[in-house]
Parts: sequence; structure tokens; C-alpha cells
Amino acid sequence: MTARRIALALVLVAPAVGLLLSPWRPDGTLVYLGMLPAGLGLLVDRRAALTASLLTPASMLAATALRDLPLGAALFMLVLGAAVGLSAAVGWHGIGSLVGPLAAFALLGTPLVALPSGTVSAVSSPAAVATMTGLVAFGGLWTTFVGGVLARNVRGTGPRPVPRPASAYFGLTLGILAGLITYTVDDWTDARNRWWLLLTVFVMIQPYFTGTLRRAGSRVVDVLAGTVLAAVVAHTLDELPVVLVLVALALTGCAVRALLRSPFWVVPLFLTPAVVLLTSGGEDVLVAANVEHAVFIVAASLATVPILVMGRRIMAVRAPNTS
Repeated sequence: MTARRIALALVLVAPAVGLLLSPWRPDGTLVYLGMLPAGLGLLVDRRAALTASLLTPASMLAATALRDLPLGAALFMLVLGAAVGLSAAVGWHGIGSLVGPLAAFALLGTPLVALPSGTVSAVSSPAAVATMTGLVAFGGLWTTFVGGVLARNVRGTGPRPVPRPASAYFGLTLGILAGLITYTVDDWTDARNRWWLLLTVFVMIQPYFTGTLRRAGSRVVDVLAGTVLAAVVAHTLDELPVVLVLVALALTGCAVRALLRSPFWVVPLFLTPAVVLLTSGGEDVLVAANVEHAVFIVAASLATVPILVMGRRIMAVRAPNTS
């Protein structure tokens, strides 16, 4: 890597790192989360990255307005899941696999923001919601424009476009699952990490039936391994929050390297613990979160397979095995 690229990389991560290492760590987490879909979009092109940088905060903003409307929330996630599936026709479903979970985080999770008055829930007031949306948008736009220069002529291992019949099947399946899980989870649990059910669905389901079944086991193992790793790191470094942040950033760097050099399924193994470390609290919260994540991941996996089987029989989509 040239000195120019190193300098650009430092400029790219400077806002998120600066906030994460400051008393405004929740704001840094939101900037970091906003960077993820846009960064993946750069592997497609700048237009995809720009779309991701705008769609992510817009989806999270819409989700906050639906937190107390179970049916509306379910319909919203149904539409979002279907849109992610249909976007596979142009190879944008990798971006959607991050936009969907972040919308679920705003809808079912407990995002925080640091305001002058202190750290509060990101949905506690219009000012908090606006701050959350602005920080996520900033992270995405910063990544699009600064990262766009850094990623010029760089090719990654992101998802490729799939035929339209397969993307239609993918959209139908993902939309139905996202909507059903969203509607059900409101009555089932009020756990702060219930949004991981939807994260699992968005990460695990692939455009092709055979590809999803082949990947399901490895996806679950990846995410579970990531949460266990996050809990171990938190237990070891609970009294050193700065080191926790640095570990999360190092894991993100490993995820980026995997995105450029390894199969796409390797990425969640590194990205999962990074997100867990930055969106959960201290050691006690992370240990509890680890148990919740395991339950939610298994539940989502069990719900996915039978619906996929029914969907395949109904639509009879035939396509070659692909990732």
C-alpha cells in the first residue's frame, strides 16, 4: 500500500475512531455503522455506495417512527426485505444485508446517542432521532467520497448479480421472513438484542435455495463464533474501554481484508464481534447478549429452512449453485 493510500485510510477512519475513543463513544458507533453499507457498496461502484449511504439513515429513521406500531413495523421490514432480494438482480444484495439489520437495530434494538445533556436512547426525542440519523448519514457519505478515492481500482469479493427469477424468489422469501419475524418478536421478547433475529436472516439467506442451505451452517457458526469472541474479549478487557474499541477496529480491518482476499462468507466471522462490541454494553451485558444471540440465531435458522422449502416448491426456481 502506498503512502497516499495509507494517508487516505487514516483520514477515512479518523472521525469514527476519534469519537469512539472520546466520551461520545455512542456517536462513534453510529458513524461506524453508517460506514459499513457504504463501504460494501464501494465494491460495486460509487453509485451503489452513495445509495447505501442515503438509504441506511432513511431506513433507520423510518424504523424509529414504527417502533410502537407492530403491524406497520412488520410491513416495513417485509417491503425492505423484498427490496433487498430484488436488488440481487444488479448485485446490490450484499449492501442490503447490512441495511436491513441496521433498520432492525433502530426498530427493535437500543441505539444510543451522546448529546450535550448526556447519553440517551436514540429514540427518546426528536433531537436524539435527528442526531442518530445525521451521524449514520455522515458515516456513509464520508465513506463514499473519501473511501471512493481509496478504493479506486480495488476489486473485492462482494456478491455478483443473479438472474431476475432468482432475485424474485429471493425477495419473496426474505420479505416474508423479515415481516413475520418482526411481527412475532414484539410479542415474544423485549430483549435488547432481539434485532439479531433479523440480522441472522439477512446475513444467512442467499438468492438460491441450495446456496442458502449449503451456507446456513457456516453462517450460524460464523455469527456464534463472533459473539463468543466478543464476550471473551469483553471479559478480558472490560476495564479498558479504549482497548475494546481498538480491538473492534482491528476486527473490522480483518473483515475488510477478508472482503478483498477471501470468500464473502469469511467476512461475518470478523465483522460480527466488532459490531457486538460496539453495540452492546459492558461485560455483563455482553455475556447476556451472547446467550440471547445464540438463541435468536438458532430460532431464525429454524424458521428459515421450512419457509425456503415451501417457497422453492411454489416458485420452482432452478438456478446453478452460487454464493
